[in-house]
Amino acid sequence: MQNDKIYLNARFLMQRLTGVQRFAIEITKELKKTYGEKLVVIAPKGILHKQIGNQLEVVTVGQFSGYFWEQVELPMYLKNNGRPLLVNLCNMAPVCYSNKIVTVHDLAFSDMSQNFNWKFRMTYQYLMPKLLRSTKKLITVSNFSKSRLKYHYPFLKEEDMAIVPNGVERPDNSRYISETETPFILSVASSSMRKNLGKLIEAFQIFNNTQGGKYKLHLVGDKNRVFEKQKALLLGPDIIALGRLSDEELHQNYEQAAACLNLSLYEGFGLPILEALSHSTPVVCSDIEVHREIFKNAVIFTDPQDAQAVAESLVAAVSNQGTDRRLAIEDLLEKYTWKNSARKLTEAIEQVQNQSSK
Repeated sequence: MQNDKIYLNARFLMQRLTGVQRFAIEITKELKKTYGEKLVVIAPKGILHKQIGNQLEVVTVGQFSGYFWEQVELPMYLKNNGRPLLVNLCNMAPVCYSNKIVTVHDLAFSDMSQNFNWKFRMTYQYLMPKLLRSTKKLITVSNFSKSRLKYHYPFLKEEDMAIVPNGVERPDNSRYISETETPFILSVASSSMRKNLGKLIEAFQIFNNTQGGKYKLHLVGDKNRVFEKQKALLLGPDIIALGRLSDEELHQNYEQAAACLNLSLYEGFGLPILEALSHSTPVVCSDIEVHREIFKNAVIFTDPQDAQAVAESLVAAVSNQGTDRRLAIEDLLEKYTWKNSARKLTEAIEQVQNQSSK
């Protein structure tokens, strides 16, 4: 008998929080509001984010975790429960299960393969084409990522793809202290080489020299074992490595920052930029295709390889936000919300369900 409930792969609750996991958590919250008990959120035992798991009424199954749970235990469970539709939000899904929707955020493992260790790279390069051939709908987060998917996997059909972007909710800024004794520039990024932290630090130091050394640089983010090792970053006394922060601490930093700086060389979207803008904080970011697509007139674009140009952009950012930029930010915040994104995913789910019922 066909199971008409929608199942959602929540292995992301086993993982430390990055932009991909943030997308999955927020989208799942919205889907739960829409579908209620019809949406079954399923995860391995021993999830890290227990509070979120309780909120999502997570059902835990199996004895394992990681790839074995996702590729073996999860599809076996689903096959024994009527082969329902499975929604996957974090780049991976069970290959040997066809009644599914898969979300691929970007193809950095192919486009910038040097940024990943060989185990991660080989796993994704082997599984991804098989995964894409066996899915009923492919979701991605931007036109840029869609174009890269079609480039690497030309068998993909336009009608089988949909864009569900990242989102943000306007924070209650009254909860956060907006002033700080020492002004600072904020960077929210992982340790991956594509985040370009070495050049970011160099640019900050040039900028700070022009400002009499009055600024600090706050680095938020930690190392991840899937990334290739890079040279140790030289952190001076004006650079504070905060590591991983709670949501409250992160929002506090967004609110207090004089500007946010993002010099990533490759992204599928750029969620930290959108989060910074939700606090009306000026943003300087790398002039790459996806940033142009998403952020247009809301940020200051700069050459991520030119430290002097970046420093000059930071001077402009901390000096004057500009009326046009503030209006562009408002437009962005109206467009990119988790509710809007979940609505797009719901449309994709309904398309798959309608096709299956014919």
